[in-house]
Amino acid sequence: MKNLLNELVLNTDLLSNDLKAAILANSTPPIEEIVMALVIGAVDAHAMTVGDPKATWNEKRLARTTLATAFLAAMTVTNQREGSGGR
Repeated sequence: MKNLLNELVLNTDLLSNDLKAAILANSTPPIEEIVMALVIGAVDAHAMTVGDPKATWNEKRLARTTLATAFLAAMTVTNQREGSGGR
């Protein structure tokens, strides 16, 4: 998990500076905060793509699919953390 978070911090711009600093200081923030940052990034990307008159239908479909995947992943992580067993 630590390697994955380091890759996320060092090779992407998906997390806020506060989250990046915490991860680099070997203090893993709550997973919910990381997931929320990723979902917000997917929402932003979707909005920018759908609102771009030059975006192709395939780009818009990919943005929508990515957004749906982000939400499904967030729901899965949240359910696992709450111990609901995926209900």
